[in-house]
Amino acid sequence: NTELRQQLQAVIGDEFLIERELGGGGMSAVFLAEERRLGRRVVIKVLSPDVSGGLSMERFEREIAFAARLSDPRIVPLLRTGHVDDLPYYTMPFVEGESLRARMARGPIPVDEAVSILRDVALALEYAHARQVVHRDIKPENILLAGRTAVVTDFGIAKAITAATMPMQHQTLTSVGTIIGTPAYMAPEQAAGEVVDARADLYSWGMIAYEMLSGGHPFSGHTTVQALLAAQITESPRPLAEVRPDLPAQLSALVDQCLAKAVDQRPASASEIVERLGHATSPPASAGAQAVRRPLVVSVTAAMLVLLTGGGWFYQHERHAQWAHGEAVSQAAGLVEHDRALAAYQVLQRAQSYAPDDPKVAAALAANSDTMTILSTPAGATVAIQDYVSPDSAWLTLGTTPLHAVQVPRGYLRWKISKQGVGEEIVAPTNRAVMRFALDSAQMAPAGMVRVGAQRWGDMIAFMGWVGPYQMPEFFMDRFEVTNREYQAFVDSGGYRNPSYWTEPFVDHGRTLTFADAMDRFRDRTGRAGPSTWEGGHFPEGQGDYPVSGVSWYEAAAYAVFAHKSLPSVAQWYEAAPPAAGRYVTQVSNISHATLAPVGKYRGVGPYGTYDMAGNVREWALNALDPDRRFILGGTWRAPSYLYAEPESLSPFDRSPGNGIRCVRNVQPLPAEAARPVKPIERDFSKATPASDAVFRAYELMYQYDHTPLNAKVDSAVVETKDWRRERVTFDAAYNGERMSAYLYLPKGVKPPYQTVLFFPSARVLDLTDTRTLGDTSFFDFVVQSGRAVMYPIYEDTYDRRLRGSMPGTLEAIPELVPRARDVMRSLDYLATRSDIDTGKVAYLGVSMGAAEGVIYATLAQDRLKTVIFLDGGYFLMTPPPGGDQADFAPRLRKPVLMVNGRYDFSFPLDRAQEPLFRMLGTPAGDKRHVVLETPHDVRNDRPALIREVLGWLDKYLGRVQ
Repeated sequence: NTELRQQLQAVIGDEFLIERELGGGGMSAVFLAEERRLGRRVVIKVLSPDVSGGLSMERFEREIAFAARLSDPRIVPLLRTGHVDDLPYYTMPFVEGESLRARMARGPIPVDEAVSILRDVALALEYAHARQVVHRDIKPENILLAGRTAVVTDFGIAKAITAATMPMQHQTLTSVGTIIGTPAYMAPEQAAGEVVDARADLYSWGMIAYEMLSGGHPFSGHTTVQALLAAQITESPRPLAEVRPDLPAQLSALVDQCLAKAVDQRPASASEIVERLGHATSPPASAGAQAVRRPLVVSVTAAMLVLLTGGGWFYQHERHAQWAHGEAVSQAAGLVEHDRALAAYQVLQRAQSYAPDDPKVAAALAANSDTMTILSTPAGATVAIQDYVSPDSAWLTLGTTPLHAVQVPRGYLRWKISKQGVGEEIVAPTNRAVMRFALDSAQMAPAGMVRVGAQRWGDMIAFMGWVGPYQMPEFFMDRFEVTNREYQAFVDSGGYRNPSYWTEPFVDHGRTLTFADAMDRFRDRTGRAGPSTWEGGHFPEGQGDYPVSGVSWYEAAAYAVFAHKSLPSVAQWYEAAPPAAGRYVTQVSNISHATLAPVGKYRGVGPYGTYDMAGNVREWALNALDPDRRFILGGTWRAPSYLYAEPESLSPFDRSPGNGIRCVRNVQPLPAEAARPVKPIERDFSKATPASDAVFRAYELMYQYDHTPLNAKVDSAVVETKDWRRERVTFDAAYNGERMSAYLYLPKGVKPPYQTVLFFPSARVLDLTDTRTLGDTSFFDFVVQSGRAVMYPIYEDTYDRRLRGSMPGTLEAIPELVPRARDVMRSLDYLATRSDIDTGKVAYLGVSMGAAEGVIYATLAQDRLKTVIFLDGGYFLMTPPPGGDQADFAPRLRKPVLMVNGRYDFSFPLDRAQEPLFRMLGTPAGDKRHVVLETPHDVRNDRPALIREVLGWLDKYLGRVQ
């Protein structure tokens, strides 16, 4: 398609830059392109002449426009249409992931993963069918796996093509002469040329479910289009329970019912499928009693290419070489984007064996691999690798050391080094040209510990800046966090009665405590000596292998002395848990999860063999930030994933439930500088000079937008509780022709017009992609219960609008600041259209990111705000981008402002980020208030005080709700 690519680039060159061809089939050619103005990647599909012959562009675009109204996280939206030399094309966002077809080709899919994918597809169908859009071509190629979410693409395309080709009341196979769909997944009524409704999609869903769960297509023996169509009409698949007797009976029954030949015997709707899936994931009592019998067949559709010849779409067997030439590189690219470098490497190796002279395959293989030397002591060790984020996948053995000039995938991997009589270790170091594994030294580590060799260390740590460099001697680190059972030995040995373990003076805000006074603070729930989470001097029943939690820094340090160890310095901790690995480690660790877990349950291994350094419990470090705070690292099980790499600091007396311990044993004393307090990033705001009025006016122009019609719509999906009603609203954004959505919480028991709070969440929500699980709602739920409305917009680069992913406060953040500011003001535009909102009583409430960036947003929108509340916010200490410096905006914010912060906030320190912002606010002194709670960054740790302050402030400036 080189000529077509050139023609297309000539037509769309002002708006798009084509990067490469992604593939395609008989229906279309598919290209990856960059949308120049937005800097985002899109997919462009150009219909083939066979498909588009006789097509009415007007009707095609009308049908596409109808389907383009779909806006759901599990549906890839249609963006626009056009044509090049009479060939129609349409564009969609590029989804970084692999197709379900590619995933199925890699091997069997575990039941839990399969059900998760099927549920996402059913949810997409539920949404589309409710809006009278039937897909009519559901197949594995049209299902893309993006992270943990399956999304469906090409909604409405089959309908648009047929409607534009034949302007009849009913398009059928016989009247149009075209197969509307893919034979291998086509409903019987569709194959027979009858009019179809949404239940045809449910049949296709069932075919995919059967293939995923059984390991083979039910009609794989039929190798022609005619035979497949006949089978869909006349044959029934073998009951799934017979093929997979280990599956939950309800799941098998659901799939079989979807494959009913009669339309009225299938589930009534996609909603029914979603509901029944929720009850179909418990395995039957006899699961495992019988061996799973998987058909030893390969799905015919994995070897067929959709072609349109003689007026119909036809399948033909795809030779290995054709796959290598046409699909292998794009499949590998999808795997790389899902952090599966080894799987991509193996795809490319297989493709090269089929097409050894293909330059694209050779170039892709070279770009995705490195040449390494792999050495070990002793030599003769077996080396195997595994994709880091796939700990249950097969290991690939590279050979026996020494290995020279060996090809290794370019990605983050697990390495298994083993030698009989010596031992085995599984580690995850960063790839280097020469990989050295000291297997013998690793086996000499004390029991339960791993060895970290001597080295020169330094790294850039978030909110700290550059730390080091230090010449670090060899040390050993606990493989796992200290468990309840291990800490119980300390308690039972009289650890809380023996002063010799407590080597650090007990200093609380400059006051030194006696040993007895300090021990009085270290009591469990029943007043006995022990962690705050224990009772009766003992850990909870059945949790001996869980990490000890609820301990202060002093208790952690005393335990380390008892165990003849030390707490790790910041440098030691980050050497064992490098921030750069966070993208991978957090995917397989107990962070951003619901509950604490036994140590080692999760598979997030570090470069030296440690586990649970991301989440589970956060771990006390040796270093102080200042006399009243010590560092605690790694985040808890419920923390946002970014806290794996971002430090926290707490009072050494803090005994929060997430506080735990990991120890080190130093072979030699630490360098003095590595044990000293760590100096964080500084910015001297006493010397900050706000921008001049002329410069500030230029900044304001950057954030302005055209006040075009909102075209607002209230979605039919409404959630109600006894306290409130939640509406989802959509309206035109202020840029790029996009639509944005917002959730409006309306209180019950209060007469409108409502006082309203416009909410902006923290960076915690950047981990979330599904707006049905909104983050940070506990920062405003009490506001709704107080009788006020809350509007929660889905801002640019959050949830399903996540595009760029830069961190707040960085130089790269300005592309988000401008559209987000416009989102704030556009949301206020929408509120002004509603008669049930009192536009004279609107407040802004921002949390962390929403507070720090909110200094800018609230200043720009202050003419429409009555008051402003910043929670967990402050000045960014990094170098700000032009037009994005809070210090240029704060002096110009004159509305009443409430700031609520934690005293032990490391991200926005009290003296360096919170107080300078408060001082520089242009708000009159009597109308601004700064409340400092005894918490870390998250002020919800003192929720009663948080609620009291926020509601009191709203009562004062908006008036009490009657």
